[in-house]
Amino acid sequence: MGKLKYWGFLLGLLVWGMSVATTTVRADALDEVPAKALNLDGLFEVGQFDKNSASKIAVTKLNGEQAHVFELNHDNNQVGAIWSTPVNRFNMNVDNKITMWVNLAASEGLALVLQNDPRKTAAISRFGTKNIIGENLGVYGTDTYHRKTAPATIAKTAIQKSWALEIDTKVNNGGFLGLYQRGNSFDEKMHKNHLASIYPAAPETYTQRGGLTTAYHFEQNHQAAQERLKVNSGQWYPVKLTWSAKNKTMSYSFDGGPVKIFQIDTQVFGKSFRNLTWGVTSTATANNTRALVAFETLPHPIEVESDLNVRNLTQALPVYEGSWVRGGDELEYEYVLSYLGGDNDWQRVEANLALPAHVVFSEANIRYEDGHEEVVGLPEDDKKAVERIQHSLSQALSANNRHAYITLKGEAERVTQDTKVADDISYFVGHEKQSDTPTPHFTITTGKSVGLMVEPIKPVKKGEGATVKGQIRLNDESDFDNEGMRVEVKLNGERLEDYLLDPDEAAGYVELDFDPEELNEGENELVLRARSKDNAVSDPVTVTVLVLNGELRIKSYSENSTFETVKLSGATQISRPQDMQLVIVDETGSNNKWRLDVAATEFKTAQGAKLAGGLYYHDGEQMKPVTENNAQVVVEKRTNVGEDYHVTKDWSTQQGLMIQTSPEAIPGQYQSTIKWTLNSVPGK
Repeated sequence: MGKLKYWGFLLGLLVWGMSVATTTVRADALDEVPAKALNLDGLFEVGQFDKNSASKIAVTKLNGEQAHVFELNHDNNQVGAIWSTPVNRFNMNVDNKITMWVNLAASEGLALVLQNDPRKTAAISRFGTKNIIGENLGVYGTDTYHRKTAPATIAKTAIQKSWALEIDTKVNNGGFLGLYQRGNSFDEKMHKNHLASIYPAAPETYTQRGGLTTAYHFEQNHQAAQERLKVNSGQWYPVKLTWSAKNKTMSYSFDGGPVKIFQIDTQVFGKSFRNLTWGVTSTATANNTRALVAFETLPHPIEVESDLNVRNLTQALPVYEGSWVRGGDELEYEYVLSYLGGDNDWQRVEANLALPAHVVFSEANIRYEDGHEEVVGLPEDDKKAVERIQHSLSQALSANNRHAYITLKGEAERVTQDTKVADDISYFVGHEKQSDTPTPHFTITTGKSVGLMVEPIKPVKKGEGATVKGQIRLNDESDFDNEGMRVEVKLNGERLEDYLLDPDEAAGYVELDFDPEELNEGENELVLRARSKDNAVSDPVTVTVLVLNGELRIKSYSENSTFETVKLSGATQISRPQDMQLVIVDETGSNNKWRLDVAATEFKTAQGAKLAGGLYYHDGEQMKPVTENNAQVVVEKRTNVGEDYHVTKDWSTQQGLMIQTSPEAIPGQYQSTIKWTLNSVPGK
């Protein structure tokens, strides 16, 4: 009798302690559902067996979105299970992930189960008594025998063709004084709360002990276990699982702890294991217990993604994190939803779109890949006060309709001072999957304009670099610093890297250096445009960088020239050149004068007959004969470095080369070779 009294007293203490712990959980657990918990409508159903204690509870998260929590049990002598619907199967042929959150208060724990049991969503452990056997967690075999029994007998009472990951919060190790009351022996070798992998329906999972000093009982063979888990009542803990289809391994961890790896023999699921039913089971054998589970990541029956492109249509620029736009600029937000593949369509997608502050949106629409279009409703009144809009997509995304483009257009608010627009997140929640996309933060500016002035650029010699100096100013003459100020550079039609102003230099000071190899010989067209951090731009400034070859030279000349035709009349006549051109350029930079001389051979016909007359140079005062041995000075001059001088441009009837024929001249075509000699005149 004393022993019975002691046992009853101990049991009373345990029940009292459990009820205190669960009182806190009942008050707070649903108010603290993880922020990424999913809406599970249509993705799970409660197990189709008698007295299933599981139920689905709708909750509102702190961000205002709806999610679901499954309460697997909430009191003594209960078993609960939830199973995936056909759109939420676990495909073992591809890589997959599951992230769930658990909140356990005085329950036996729970098990995540992959199964191909013929009962599907009616699968649960078979119980041989009226009372729930807590140690089997609703998935393992039921040990109620006190006689010698084959392990296969126990295995047959488990969920068949299954694999389970257990989170066990009660160590079933024989009970008080090792009496091994029924269903309290699976965890004899475990140390406190634990995580482990097991094949529930495999006979080798169970080993029978006892028979001499104790009753017969079964011990469970845990694998890839983590012991001494800290599962405190009233808190949510993440459990993460990752399946590698190639390696056939399941990696898992609890609350960010060590990662355990278990290689699954997929043959335990039978011949067909492409899409397994999966879910969570749990048992409770004490009053006021509670086991809650929520999901953050589900296996991927489909793969989807969402992206966002923001464009400043006014400035024809993308808007990134930290960009600047001007008040009044037209902005476009284009969300791209993409169906990447999978076993099902992405159905009943709810778009929850952020409307950034200080942007007034005027239109929104959706265009699908299959050509269907629809209008998204925007608020009619007080548009600035609306922070989000919701819209149900009318079309599912699938292999035949892979993309939806959600486009919102609006105008940046005209502000009186630089105004920051905070980032946010837009959500796309479908029947099978959800995705989210952040919106960028940026700054709206008052829209000041900038101007750019460039100093004259002196020509440089070949092999030398060039330096271009300039000054940026705000057109309202207000003060500014060089942060974010830059100059866009285009040289000979090629866009170069932007020049960023040095923060240590005076505000707006520009000094660009070009290496010799960047410059072509001759003229180089340089186009500069200043741009401020808020994308205000100056008018383009075009300047020429002249690269000299370092020579005094005849830049161009006429290889063949003709003189006016002379009609013989028995008198002396003058013939002037019709198409003679000659260009001199001094690229030495010496600032010396130069001199051009001309000499010429006698004019003769092809048969050798000489012209009665000759070539002369008229300097404006007198005619000077030009012969092969008697060169005449045509011009002596100092020109600016790199300046083209056209020698024949200003020749007139009283100046330049001309042929004088005598009365004795006879008809014919006469030719001569003219020789030009160019020399520098040092010291002048």
